[in-house]
Amino acid sequence: MKYEKLAKDIMQNIGGEENVSNLVHCATRLRFNLKDNQLPDKEKLKSLEGVLTVVESGGQFQVVIGNDVSHVYQEIKKTSNLDHGNSDSADAELPKEKLMSRIFAVISGSLSPLLPAMAGAGILKAFLTLFISFGWISAESGTYLILAAAANAVFYFLPIFLGVTASIKFGANPYVGGVIGASLMEPNFTGLLANGDTSSFLGIPVVLMDYSATVFPVFVAIWIFSYVEKWFKKIIHKELQTFLVPLLCMVIIVPLTAMIFGPFGVYIGNAIADAINYLMGVSGLLTGAVIGGLIFFLVVFGLHWGIIPIVLANLTNGTDPILAMWAASNFAMAGVALAVFLKSKKEKALRSIAGSSTLSLLLAGVSEPTVYGILLRYKRTIPYVIIAGAIGGAINGAFHTYATAFVFQNVFSIGAFEPVGYYLIGIAVSMAMGLILTILFGYQDKKKLQRINKSR
Repeated sequence: MKYEKLAKDIMQNIGGEENVSNLVHCATRLRFNLKDNQLPDKEKLKSLEGVLTVVESGGQFQVVIGNDVSHVYQEIKKTSNLDHGNSDSADAELPKEKLMSRIFAVISGSLSPLLPAMAGAGILKAFLTLFISFGWISAESGTYLILAAAANAVFYFLPIFLGVTASIKFGANPYVGGVIGASLMEPNFTGLLANGDTSSFLGIPVVLMDYSATVFPVFVAIWIFSYVEKWFKKIIHKELQTFLVPLLCMVIIVPLTAMIFGPFGVYIGNAIADAINYLMGVSGLLTGAVIGGLIFFLVVFGLHWGIIPIVLANLTNGTDPILAMWAASNFAMAGVALAVFLKSKKEKALRSIAGSSTLSLLLAGVSEPTVYGILLRYKRTIPYVIIAGAIGGAINGAFHTYATAFVFQNVFSIGAFEPVGYYLIGIAVSMAMGLILTILFGYQDKKKLQRINKSR
């Protein structure tokens, strides 16, 4: 694939770089915030070699590339003058969108730049768990502790990274945003916990909490910070803004985060985690069936990002059941893709797509090539994924399997799930069901196939 040409064609058919207000990418998609969503030529974009499909969701215009998305993104950076979220200007206006669309846009835009680091660290953590289980390495050894530092750093210091990326999405200074996140991790602040769970600021009580690996407190703090910064820029003379605006923002936002935004965000995360745990307690089987069977539809529209903060909030408290139930859907899709690969011997193009899609799911845990290359093309296969994902998800839910780290669900991350035996049963059943259903009932629409045969 010629990335330079594809990048040029995408920008041309998106309405030109003057139509782009922001661009980020996740594991498989270019996520554009456009000034005018009517300008792009959707059909032309879909027909480009290297583009799987186009999706409008969450306030974003998403061009689905697949595993090569980072290469295309880099070519766009080289050949355009787009900001790409690296400016420290707080005056960038976000598109006028519905509230839920803006929430999803902020979540995806804030987390997607961190995805490679989080995915790599999660897999490393899974390998370390396996190495300890097999006795290949000691948890007290220097080797383990150094590698564990690499595996844990991005999650432990997540408030700092999110302070940067969320500020970019809200149009605020990302470095001041990073300082706000870092203030929650600074030893002078964390040291207060040694004297109890309360302190004070100017005589006002402060409830102390451990903010490592948290998500919601930073989102709330940076959201408020973006408005405060813009207000100060309006009333303070430009000659004084360089030092006075950051100074006032830090003096105001950091204490307010410690007193209000931080505890409020932690309570939100804990409430969501408690709700999920309650549903698991009532019926893990039903909860698993719903998540395993229906998560596919969130992936189609790119809305699965809305679940990631909940997963991270759960992991802050120790473990997360959602990733285990979600895994059933991924392996169900892998089963379908493998079946299509086996049944499409005479269709070389489809066989190639199915083969690469199977490997993408099993080795990387990336589902979009299967979703757009097979499932939406052969809609007959969608019920297979729903059924197989629901069954596998129900198994994982019933046996209360959970993730111990944030990972993409693939064969390399199996060590991140417990109890690993039940987890293996759940994903194996999902993949087997997807494979068997596709082989038994086929992937092509029978009426359409009959019309094709009659025309020959």
